Amino acid sequence: MRIVMLRRNASWLDAARDALSSSGVEPQVVDTPNEALQAARGGAGALVVDAESTSLVEAAALVRGSEGTENLPLLVVVRDPLREPLERSFRLGIDDYLVESAIHQLCDRAVALSKGDPWTGVRAPAGRLVLADEDRGRRQLVARILRGWGFDLAFATNFDELAEQLRKDPVPRVVLAASDLPPDGASGALPKLRGIRPGVELPWVLLADADRLPEVQDVARAYGPASVFDRSGPPENIIFLVNDLLQARAVDARRSARLLHGGPVSFWADGSPETFWAYAYNINRTGLYVRTLVPPPLGTLLHVWFRPPFGEGLVAADAQVMWRKEYGSKTGPLYPPGIGIQFVRVPVADAAGLAAGYEALLAEHDRAGAAAANPVADRSLTTRLRTR
Repeated sequence: MRIVMLRRNASWLDAARDALSSSGVEPQVVDTPNEALQAARGGAGALVVDAESTSLVEAAALVRGSEGTENLPLLVVVRDPLREPLERSFRLGIDDYLVESAIHQLCDRAVALSKGDPWTGVRAPAGRLVLADEDRGRRQLVARILRGWGFDLAFATNFDELAEQLRKDPVPRVVLAASDLPPDGASGALPKLRGIRPGVELPWVLLADADRLPEVQDVARAYGPASVFDRSGPPENIIFLVNDLLQARAVDARRSARLLHGGPVSFWADGSPETFWAYAYNINRTGLYVRTLVPPPLGTLLHVWFRPPFGEGLVAADAQVMWRKEYGSKTGPLYPPGIGIQFVRVPVADAAGLAAGYEALLAEHDRAGAAAANPVADRSLTTRLRTR
């Protein structure tokens, strides 16, 4: 692959050229937007321009307006993503940006654009599950199946141990509990356990013997989202139930409106030493779509910092990658390359700021929709305001 760089800043340019060369990627440095266009037409993998370059606007217009290069990945290099007007660069049609102090990450972009995996070696666990059953043999049988699908398991043998596990972070994605869990069984335990994580809806799988299925299904219906696993069936069936609950949970999390929202986002994954900068594309109450050319694997747990709607500072969250879209993918929603993440833990103070920002954004969206639906009333209001 060949990466074209429009000359402007010798400090990052030399570092980028060295990093690319050492990774087996061919760097090509050009001096003018027209030279960048000609190099791009020669089969470049991407064009990189300094965000402060006076040539950025011309280079973007030439590349985006020329047949054969209109879809060429265009990246800019910035000094401080929290202070620089990134929205201006994205309006020009860029696909991603790099922070000058981490210019070596250009290699990760090159790997991703060549359909390689820049996340090699980063483990993407399926998440944490809690399995509560006093019978050691039954725990081992179920645990073997779940571990095979990448889940991390915590165990409990009674109500008190299960309550202790539910208080620990990260929040389990699903709780699997024996219907006869000591001392009072599922019907006695669930009402008490559901209050341990206020505001968090935990999916449950209740493990039951065949002769107790109708009774346990009644309990599950009263405390949904929940499913019942028939112990007399094949052990592998439990994966179907877990996956079904997780899919339903992801759909439920998207029920609040997704609203366009731009702003800098930083994230790092468990097991990765690198912090990546990206850009928000849309947001809802429980998640964020982040545009990036290096989308982490599905299921990856990310530590995220981002600017909420109408916010000045950053809020923190732990989030999980629920779906991803690579550059050039024709499937899925018509979004730019990136990841859809679902929040799994947000500190209390940050949650308040995030909720307030989202509600303000939603109110603005509703006002704009109402004005578009009634333009006469909107013009009348504008007239009244102008005459005051």
